[in-house]
Amino acid sequence: MIGSDLTEWRERNGYSQKKLQIELGIKSRGTISSWENSDKPLSRTVELALIALERMPELRKSVGEPETQRGRAQYQSRFGEKLNSPLNRE
Repeated sequence: MIGSDLTEWRERNGYSQKKLQIELGIKSRGTISSWENSDKPLSRTVELALIALERMPELRKSVGEPETQRGRAQYQSRFGEKLNSPLNRE
């Protein structure tokens, strides 16, 4: 998969750039954007992670509401770490 295919994949699977950033454990949403604006192939690791997210939704970190207090609490409970979010002012 090349980077410019990522936008279509992300939209087809219901991800915003922010949610995909969370799922892949990437520090910057800008990384997702730069991939989407590229015609270079994605790394094999990223491609395999996308396949896993698509075929095994139970592995997803996003609990559907990561930007709410309840969503952040569920994330922390499930994964043992706080969700780094601009809305998380704790």
